[in-house]
Amino acid sequence: MSENWVMANVMTPSFSQKRLGNRLRKELGHTRDSCPFDRFICMNSGSESVTVGLRIADVNAKHMTDPGGRHEGKPTKLLAVERAFHGRTGRPAQISHSCMDGYKKNLASFRDMDNLLLVPANDIEALQAMFQRADDEGFFIEMMALEPVQGEGSPGRCVDRAFYDEARRLTLEHGSMLMVDSVQAGLRGQGCLSVVDYEGFEDAEAPDLEAWSKALNAGQYPLSVLGMNKRASDLYVVGIYGNTMTTNPRALETAVAVLDNITPELRDNIRDRGKEMVEKLKILQAKYPEQILEVQGTGLLVCAELNPDTLQVVGFDKVEVWCRKHGLGVIHGGVNALRYTPNFAITSKEIDLVVDITERAIEAFIA
Repeated sequence: MSENWVMANVMTPSFSQKRLGNRLRKELGHTRDSCPFDRFICMNSGSESVTVGLRIADVNAKHMTDPGGRHEGKPTKLLAVERAFHGRTGRPAQISHSCMDGYKKNLASFRDMDNLLLVPANDIEALQAMFQRADDEGFFIEMMALEPVQGEGSPGRCVDRAFYDEARRLTLEHGSMLMVDSVQAGLRGQGCLSVVDYEGFEDAEAPDLEAWSKALNAGQYPLSVLGMNKRASDLYVVGIYGNTMTTNPRALETAVAVLDNITPELRDNIRDRGKEMVEKLKILQAKYPEQILEVQGTGLLVCAELNPDTLQVVGFDKVEVWCRKHGLGVIHGGVNALRYTPNFAITSKEIDLVVDITERAIEAFIA
């Protein structure tokens, strides 16, 4: 990242593109025969890669609803999971249920918005009913967005294989697109970048689109990547999106360095320490059952939902800030939760420190 690189208006291919493309194809699908993604688009923030995915779905929606299309003349809607988070810009904000109350309260553009459909996480019957409703009421579901592990609305909740399979089947049957948003889950969820390599998902059909960001940029440099299968890449039209800083070599080389540092030992540590953190937080929950309402996690994306009556997480000098002042870097999530997103190389002793500071925070507020 400290090397001299051209940063803007990179109009010609670079060797960095080739290097990152090779690394991505090696990582994505490493538990199966090959990489299921046909092309990649690089952007800056995670929200921006989701935006591009939505643009591609928009192209498909136009084909589907234009005169002569399968869903000719139908209005379009977007489908997401309750408590989902997919970004804060434009259309990603429209499918981010976890932030919707604040948007509708403060933004005129959200006042009369009625294009978002929601289903509970892992509820197959509700998912089936929503697609049946689309047929019955005559609207087209342009895209379904899905987090493999929820990152903000319900941190650490993993998608069930059966729910994913049904989402994939229904979107294909309906003619809509399926996008997996791995911006927050990424490597953190199960020690692999893509949902196609999750334990139990190795033979699942790939989504049309998958977005990554935080796992690839090491938290150091603005970069996101959108992976597209052949169906999605064939829909892309030059001119439907653009970006001044896209695909700059510094960002790409940062991602190359990250992928080069993923080892089997690091993958194991993400999974093993994640299980250990959940187990130890659940022991703490047993000690404070009225204060810690729920503990859940997948890999190193873990949360502890706290009692909002006694342990308010968000606010000046509330639990989140108290933890930070005492050496624990946490961020809020869920309804009133502490969200833990530690270093991938975290040790058991460091997990003990995390749990200890969490307990001290509880004691400080209930004393």
